[in-house]
Amino acid sequence: MLENLVEALIKNVKDEVVTDEKMHEIPLAYLNTRNIPESVKHFLDQEVELWLREEEEKFNSSDRFDYDMPEVRMHIDQIFDLLKQNSRFHINKFNQLLERAVKLEMNYLIEPQRTLSQFIFKDNPVVSTIEVYDTLKYFFRYEYYKNAISDYFNTKYLHEISQDQFQELISQIDEKVFSENTFETTLKTVKTITSMINEATGQEVLDIDIEVLVHAFNDRHLKTYLNLMEQLKKQNRENISLNDLENILREESLDPLLAETKVEKEATPEETKLRMKEIEDIEESKPTVAVDSIEIGEISPQPEVEVEEEEEEEEEIEDETEVIETAPSAKTPARVADEMADFVASQIKSDQPLHDISTMFTGRTRKKIIKRLFKRKENDFNKFLTQLNDTSAWKDASILIDEEFYERGINPYSKEAIIFSDIVYVRFFPKDKYVGEQDRH
Repeated sequence: MLENLVEALIKNVKDEVVTDEKMHEIPLAYLNTRNIPESVKHFLDQEVELWLREEEEKFNSSDRFDYDMPEVRMHIDQIFDLLKQNSRFHINKFNQLLERAVKLEMNYLIEPQRTLSQFIFKDNPVVSTIEVYDTLKYFFRYEYYKNAISDYFNTKYLHEISQDQFQELISQIDEKVFSENTFETTLKTVKTITSMINEATGQEVLDIDIEVLVHAFNDRHLKTYLNLMEQLKKQNRENISLNDLENILREESLDPLLAETKVEKEATPEETKLRMKEIEDIEESKPTVAVDSIEIGEISPQPEVEVEEEEEEEEEIEDETEVIETAPSAKTPARVADEMADFVASQIKSDQPLHDISTMFTGRTRKKIIKRLFKRKENDFNKFLTQLNDTSAWKDASILIDEEFYERGINPYSKEAIIFSDIVYVRFFPKDKYVGEQDRH
């Protein structure tokens, strides 16, 4: 179901934005005028902000000039404002980022704890709180997370946080939000999720995929409700109506002990009245969290980096003729992914995609991916590429990648994971070919 929702939402946005097949560039200013989800606008706006920060680093790295002078800083800020106002996405880059934005938003809506943790930390076990603030700007819904995290950082005067600490923090935030009235807060959360589905399909949502609820309840540690959904799955149920969902959650919430002992309890008229259509979603209700009582552990010592092994690997690779002349370790994941995609796209003829994916992974990139993503198991890597080679459409390949990453516990937002996905993406959409043509065949 999720794959269909992602595809539907992407199509709706493309239809609204790409009004002419000859459009090769999409200005950010133009995107902001189109009737597309705010979450997509938000994501693309943050991508441009990331580009600007990369440009700004060029100024800060100079030891010849003082770019921190107020007069100079003022002009630099004006330049960056102009750059942002006139920024634009190549049509292929737009399509790629659009899919990434929609998937991120969908994952965040259903599994916010897992998605926030993965997206914020990516390749780093510890990040600064400033980085957390910057990354949270990508997310448009569930404002109570942002507010509570900000309040906690200010209360505790934190300057950095580890991934374990962050996971503990957001888990306690949700525990406080849901503990006051678990049943009603759960309904509000489901309503927020169904609103997104409604936005994607353009139709009123009357039922919901049980697998979606399993992931949503598991992420928020709602064990009682999770068990209910697991029982429905065992009965080979795939969907449940919102009315039925509300009724079974209410029944479980009235008296769990009675439910366990199979003793029936007659509900009052007020209890049986459906609430889903009347209550606000969790965005509108704006829950607040008292962070004073939240305590998280200290930052755990980080394992030592395998310096010697890394150096040996670099020495071995430098002699290879197919090495790409970039330095991935010194650049951001976004920049590395772009350069990798550019390189691979340059090897592809515009009239025919490269059929053998294994030839697209070479040199340092291949070694890094096998090491980081497949735990040095080259056979597993090759088997997975064989699976991808059997796919004829990016949608099918994307589903396989998502499933493989989930099974292996791979952070899909890590540097190597993004590079891997982007290289496979280029197989179906070479950068010198209009992506929209694929949709018409």
